Amino acid sequence: MSAFLSSFFSYLIKMIILICLGMMGGFIGIKLRKYQDRKKEADNTSESSSQE
Repeated sequence: MSAFLSSFFSYLIKMIILICLGMMGGFIGIKLRKYQDRKKEADNTSESSSQE
C-alpha cells in the first residue's frame, strides 16, 4: 500500500509541476504578445504622424 501511495504522490507532484509550467508559459506568451502589439501600434502612429 505504501508503494502505491508513494507512486501516486510522485505522479501528482509531476502533474502539478507540468501544469504550473504550462500556465507560466501561457502568461508569458500573452504578456509578450501584448508588448509586441503595443510596439507595432506605436510604430504605426509615429509613421502616420510623420507622413502628415
